[in-house]
Amino acid sequence: MGFSSGKTAVQVKEDVKRDFLPALILEGGIWPIVQVANFRFVPVRYQLLYVNFFCLLDSCFLSWVEQQEDATWKQWFKPFQPLKEEEGQGR
Repeated sequence: MGFSSGKTAVQVKEDVKRDFLPALILEGGIWPIVQVANFRFVPVRYQLLYVNFFCLLDSCFLSWVEQQEDATWKQWFKPFQPLKEEEGQGR
């Protein structure tokens, strides 16, 4: 999506580094709960509607995460990101 909005490859790479891990961790905790509730409590005829509703919420959430840019809550995930290699070291 970054390329389609006119961003350069460097900007897209920075966006992915900044947004991917927080979104993955937060969504990885929500979707299993949503699916357990779906298969356990929702009648079969309404399961598609239920999942589509949460897909809509998920799209809104991902858009919100992307718009937050360098929000303070994203800094909580910095320790989980790999360290940047120092430029100029010949490794």
